[in-house]
Order: sequence, then C-alpha cells, then structure tokens
Amino acid sequence: MMNEKQLTVFNYRIAYYAMRIFGVYWLMRQYLEYRRISLWPKEIYEPFLNIQRFIFSEYPSAFLYNTLLLLCAILLIITWFRQSVLLNLGIFLLMAVINFPISLNFSVGHNNHLVLIGYFMAIFLLPEKMKQEKDYRWVQYFYLGILTTYSLAGLSKFLGIAKNVIKHSGKLTWLDKNAAKINTLDNYWMADVKVPEWIIHIYQYENVWVVMTIVAIIIQASSFLGAFSRKYLTFVMVFLYTFHVYTDFFVLADFRDAKNFVLIALFPYHIFYPWISRLAKKPLRV
Repeated sequence: MMNEKQLTVFNYRIAYYAMRIFGVYWLMRQYLEYRRISLWPKEIYEPFLNIQRFIFSEYPSAFLYNTLLLLCAILLIITWFRQSVLLNLGIFLLMAVINFPISLNFSVGHNNHLVLIGYFMAIFLLPEKMKQEKDYRWVQYFYLGILTTYSLAGLSKFLGIAKNVIKHSGKLTWLDKNAAKINTLDNYWMADVKVPEWIIHIYQYENVWVVMTIVAIIIQASSFLGAFSRKYLTFVMVFLYTFHVYTDFFVLADFRDAKNFVLIALFPYHIFYPWISRLAKKPLRV
C-alpha cells in the first residue's frame, strides 16, 4: 500500500508516458485543424499576438507546418526512451509554435492553452530522477499549474457576479434563472445552429440550473486544491471532464483536447497498482 506521497509520484510517472502518446494524438488533431483552416481565404489571416506575427507573418505552407509536426512527433517518441529536460523544452516550444497558426487568428479561439501549460510544467519532471518520498511536491506543482487555470476562471465568474450585484448594473448574472439557457441560445445563434429540442426541455428546470451553476463555479474556483489532495484531485478530474462534455453540447465549445488531457494528466493510475504488482510477481510459464 502506497502513502499519499508515493502514489503522487507513481501517478505522474505513468502520466509522463501517457502524455507522450497523447502528444502524438494532439499533433494529428492539429494537422486536421490546419487542413481545415487552409481552405479559408489566406487574405483573412490575422494573428493576434506579436510573436505570432513574427514567426508566421503569413499562414505557413503545408511543407513547413508538416515538418514542425514531424519533428515534434520524433521528440515525443525519443523522450519515451530517453528522458531529457532539453528535449522536453523542445517539445513545449514546438507545440507552442505549432499552435500559433490555428489559434488566436481568423477569429479562432485559443483552446490549447491547457495542453501547453501541462507540457510546460512537465519540462523538468523526469520520472527516472524522481524519488517517491522526496519529489512528490514537484508533481503537486505540476497539478497546480494545470488546475490554476480553472480556478482563475471560476474566481473571475464570482468577481463578475459580485460586481454586477453590488453596482446593481442590471446585467445578466449566473444567479439569474435563465442565465445558462441564454448563454446556450447565444452561442447557438452565433454559430447559426438550431438548438436541439432536448436541450430546450432540460432548461425548463430553472431553479435546478441556478443551483448547479453556482455549485459548478465553486468547484471550478477550488480546483487548485486538488493539487494537494489525491481524492479531491480525482473528484476535480471527473468534474472537469463532465464540465467539458457539457460545454461541447450546450455551449458548442470544442475543448476535446483539453478534456482528454485532463484525463491523461490527472488520472488516478494508482488504482491499477495492486493489479500491476500481482502481475509482476506472477511467474512466467515456459
């Protein structure tokens, strides 16, 4: 039986390798997104950040972009067998550059920040150099870096509610019964998509949605606490995955990569430890 410190390090050791596999999957997703955006008129290319304009003054060619994807994939595969801070740094930088042409331009939202933060926080965390009792706090910092993004989002919602209530602005807040419904209708309207009838039916339970929304904001704001408690971390992981499933259907926010990365990075792999231990002790049959 492992204690809290030991299972914290154990979980990250597994997550490190899972992140290599996820990284290759993520590159495939970016390739498909690049192909989709490539069909748009090049004249509307408008990067949001100065660094984007510096690196990609115009939308990159297929050869250049595919070269970056291939190089990043090679580094991910190499770091499966050879752990290196420099290689991890290279992976993070390549992922950031790969993300530039398909985020924060063309009015395309930036939805890869969680993945980039995860690989940034993992640059110096090499499993082969981690001791179970000594280095668990570094894993907690890894979790904290990921979860803080959600906590800040939840806190900003609370501040927004407080501001509008105190100032009596009359603006819609998450305390209003129809706030969640209007948010969904607005996003479907902007996407020029008809809202499914089953979603309209679910929103009939107005009081329930107010309670659910406030509880969800509280959990979101307190997500960072999961970095210091394995049980709460697992709860937060389930909540965040469920939250992203909700946004997929009700807000049309495509956070598929973030949703999958949450599972990969925060999953309680230690639940498989007893099975792995028994399998390792089982004698081989000749």
